[in-house]
Amino acid sequence: MTTFIDQLTNKLDDQRLRDELKGSFHSSQKLDPQLQEQVLNNWHTPLPERTSESKRPGYAIDGSSRRANLVNGSTMLVAQALLIGEGLNERLVDFWILPGTVRASQVDRFADLMRQSLEIQLAKDCASRIPEGSILYLDGAIYGTLPQLYPLRGQGIPPDRDYASILLRHYHELFHLCETRNVQLISIAKTNRQALFSKLLQKRLGRPDEDIHEISDSALFDGLTDGKSGYSTPFILGKYSFSAGASTVLLEKGDVKFEPAIVSFFVRLQDLDDALRIDVPASCVGDQRRIGDLEFDLLPAESVVPIIDVLRGDYGGFQVYNALAYVSDIEVRLTKQKMYDIYLPMIADILGEEIRIDRSERRFVE
Repeated sequence: MTTFIDQLTNKLDDQRLRDELKGSFHSSQKLDPQLQEQVLNNWHTPLPERTSESKRPGYAIDGSSRRANLVNGSTMLVAQALLIGEGLNERLVDFWILPGTVRASQVDRFADLMRQSLEIQLAKDCASRIPEGSILYLDGAIYGTLPQLYPLRGQGIPPDRDYASILLRHYHELFHLCETRNVQLISIAKTNRQALFSKLLQKRLGRPDEDIHEISDSALFDGLTDGKSGYSTPFILGKYSFSAGASTVLLEKGDVKFEPAIVSFFVRLQDLDDALRIDVPASCVGDQRRIGDLEFDLLPAESVVPIIDVLRGDYGGFQVYNALAYVSDIEVRLTKQKMYDIYLPMIADILGEEIRIDRSERRFVE
């Protein structure tokens, strides 16, 4: 009887299959020369020389969430957020039970927004108290979130749990505090599968939407920059990613158009390391434009050199992409064991209910 490993080995003996797999792995190298040239022209290497060795107070915020699918079809969600840095260690936690009438896609969105709302609540509370001129690190891509903050509505979702609207209010307060108190807000996305930069670079080539390649930004920069340290020319982002519906709700009826435009770029802090996506409010680079003022534009490469300088000061190598953010990421993680052995029994006891996870999950509790 053959094993799984034997069968896999036999499949990999097929040269045609190996060639196809290599082609998929190196997909960015199949792009047309014009786009490849555009990418390379907007990748700057080596990194600029450090301009300052001085350290400013730094803080990092990250969050984590878990869900438990229950035997009665409902879903229990728990989220937690952590702030660390300069003598501070603060935490927030939230939970909710969604009935089985809520669609799976809405459960996913609810869970994600609940976690993010805790993170940004902690961030804006922190921004009001930390020393002026401090650095505040967030996890994720700010501009990837803002266009998605249309209200969270649906059967089984209470109106006061509209985490999209809550998160939007938190962002508004956070941006205002950072701008008025000179707090440098830096958001770091450890992974990025969006195709934002690749589409914008193709639009700059004058290509119509139907001729634009769908390739993730990570694949674009990883495949074409030979793993060299460096950074991309920054984009300043406004109304570009807001769909027609989100534009009506968030830009025309809401106040998102008055929030600062977002400056976004990629940076690889060491040869062969992963490229990080960095998002900062435009005010952090001295640009006062708002989201409603533009679609998108390129900024001079040197405008983000001070941001890169800050990131290099907190860089700890391949594993520790940012010292503070790395520690907060590790500390805040909510394990299955903690979810099932601590949070779920505690909530069940307080509610006076027997709460059991469904059979599919009971088999795999770690």
